[in-house]
Amino acid sequence: MKLALSACKWRRVLFGAALVLAVPRAGGQEAQDQPPEAASAVAMMTEIEIVERVMAAADRALEYLALHQQPDGRWVGNNGTDALALLAFLGRGHVPGRGPYSDVIERAKQQILGTQREDGYFESGGRMYGHALATLTIAEMYGMDRDRRVEECLRKAIDLIVRAQSPNGGWRYAPTPGDHDLSVTVMQIVALRAANNAEVAVPEETIRKAIEYVHSCHVPDPGGFCYQPGRAPSACMTAAGILSLQLLGEYDDPQIAPALEYLGQVPIQWSGAAPATFFYYFHYYAVQASYQAGGQHWSNWHPRVRELLLAQQKPDGSWEVPPGSNHEAKVETVGPNNIYPTAMACLVLEIYLHFLPAYQR
Repeated sequence: MKLALSACKWRRVLFGAALVLAVPRAGGQEAQDQPPEAASAVAMMTEIEIVERVMAAADRALEYLALHQQPDGRWVGNNGTDALALLAFLGRGHVPGRGPYSDVIERAKQQILGTQREDGYFESGGRMYGHALATLTIAEMYGMDRDRRVEECLRKAIDLIVRAQSPNGGWRYAPTPGDHDLSVTVMQIVALRAANNAEVAVPEETIRKAIEYVHSCHVPDPGGFCYQPGRAPSACMTAAGILSLQLLGEYDDPQIAPALEYLGQVPIQWSGAAPATFFYYFHYYAVQASYQAGGQHWSNWHPRVRELLLAQQKPDGSWEVPPGSNHEAKVETVGPNNIYPTAMACLVLEIYLHFLPAYQR
């Protein structure tokens, strides 16, 4: 049986959610990383001024991405990274068929849809990572433009994710049931939630099994989440585990509170120790988890991340990977023009703008 969101705990995210911002607090990490006069200026900004800074940074990033798109619609030729680049345009409010980036969006859309196999799988060097990101992107696109081809591809892609779920409730690299890990699983959950937001129903059993799997990755002491059951927790997987439960409708799950405490101890830094080695992956999930949690968790988290990213944006609108990142040598993912970090940084900042249903409470 398949259920619409209104029929289960996995509640539909409503458009137009209120935006709650907080300015950096004096004495926070962001104040320590800036000259005193710069930190003071940031602390004095209004919410409107903060959003204007974010929009300006996103606009510069999109100009950069548009400039480096290939004529056939690709950026890197990896469905995961190409989908992220396209999603960055949607996250700024650009839609198919209209506006200054309509051609960019249409080329990317046709390129990604053209890679789907008959069984619903989006071919990608990242395997189920790339499939989930492509599915997420077309789900968000379908919510903006009820294109029949997009709908058909989305339904096939979701059916494949459902079929590929392991008996334990997680997902792994291959588009078939088998092994599992939380890193791949969270991406499938985000895609499933986006599809359900676009009124493509997901089986209740798939949701139930996914919740059980995420629970199995929780480590009670110290309260974080791990890559696979029985392993040590990490910052990246803790962010992934929190967001997974939130998007599965388990907003009050007892595992979330200790995991948020664990997450709150993670340093926000450009380079150095983990999670800087998985910098963008970590922050993509951590900022969403903090926003969904709201309250003090969001207030303590987002100003530091925002100011760090804004400070690291290059004059041409792009971002690089931090020193020591696991993506430094992966041209097939990052691209020769820093496509991956630019798209990811843009998406982290765009949570302020709420154009994507996935970025709303």
